[in-house]
Amino acid sequence: LDPPLYSRPVTTVHHPNPPPPPNSNPDPVPSPSSSSPLQSRIYSSLPSPYGRFPPSAQIHQPVRPTEDSAEAFRRNAVAKILENVHRDAAGLRRAQEAEMEAILSVQVNLRGRGEELVRGLREMVEEKEGLEQQLQLVLMNTDVLESWARETEGKRSGRDVLDADEVFEPADGLSRQILECTAAELGVEDTIYSLDKAVQEGAITFESYLKSVRALCREQFFHRATIAKARAAHVTRLAARVPLYAS
Repeated sequence: LDPPLYSRPVTTVHHPNPPPPPNSNPDPVPSPSSSSPLQSRIYSSLPSPYGRFPPSAQIHQPVRPTEDSAEAFRRNAVAKILENVHRDAAGLRRAQEAEMEAILSVQVNLRGRGEELVRGLREMVEEKEGLEQQLQLVLMNTDVLESWARETEGKRSGRDVLDADEVFEPADGLSRQILECTAAELGVEDTIYSLDKAVQEGAITFESYLKSVRALCREQFFHRATIAKARAAHVTRLAARVPLYAS
């Protein structure tokens, strides 16, 4: 592109000195009025009353070339358009960079969430496997209980009433004592709960409630002490049987 008008170099045109006109008379005849060489030397030796004049310097005036206005307008318009295009391109580049940074930050967040989802999915799969194992164990226990119920029902088919105490048979005397004391202790607990409901509803007086609860708590304490002693003796007996099974 051409530079603007004010930035173009100014060219100066130097006109050479015109050659002297040719002498039409090559052999001039000296006129009588012309001075002799002696007179010229005399006049040249005399000082001039006006002083000595410096030699005249030739003044060179720069010549500015003319330019078409349409061409100048076209060049200025192209320069303005290029400036606007560069400015718009810079703005678009900044906007694209900001958008790219936002997209990268979103990508980092999505990657972190993806890792969390994968970790959660892995934990859920492990939990599912554990639940499936527990389900298999429950199904096996259910089959065992159903088979036991069928056998018990076949044995008790001739009787109309089934005694709950005869369903479970303790292995020894200590086990029977633990079972009986546990049942009695739980019965006392249920009785105290029923008394609490009765005193809340106003079915019994508070004094009778306290007297009954005091007696039941004493009985419950003895049952719990008996259970603890029976369990300790049962554990000691089992520990004594371990060497027999080991041998």
